[in-house]
Amino acid sequence: MAPLTGLRSAAYFEGPLQRAMHRLKYKRDIILADTLGDLLAAAASDLARPPRIVVPVPLSAERLRERGYNQAALLARTLAELAGLPLAARAAVRTRHTASQVGLSATQRRSNVRNAFAADRQRVAGRNVILVDDVCTTGATLAACGTALLAAGAEAVWGVTLARARMAPVTAAG
Repeated sequence: MAPLTGLRSAAYFEGPLQRAMHRLKYKRDIILADTLGDLLAAAASDLARPPRIVVPVPLSAERLRERGYNQAALLARTLAELAGLPLAARAAVRTRHTASQVGLSATQRRSNVRNAFAADRQRVAGRNVILVDDVCTTGATLAACGTALLAAGAEAVWGVTLARARMAPVTAAG
């Protein structure tokens, strides 16, 4: 079974949105989370059936100390508030620190985050989870976290991101 039931993103990771996301993630401009969260909520407006919970992709303790906040959690909070859904901010945890995914190939990204997450069975069992992250490049992080949520008994896991990378066109082998 694939770890994600589906993936929704508000837009492609480019232009003004990319710049705003970099300000949120790297420049501590956390006030942007509310506005960006509005876009995220629109992308997730018709997802899954109840009982639903909103779960942010967790950061490692080390990265959380460095940055001071989890941008995915800020976005997830806004989505949960706008959708009237419970936020389960601690339903998933990162069990080990991982290298930054920036610059890694798809294979390296999958290896980097494999078995890097665990989920709380009491919070997710039998529920449809809306898993929130800021950006989806290859889907490796969402898939690894989704796998942990399903292993803990989640009924379904929908990935929702503010943005996603454009994929290279698929061509038929000749």
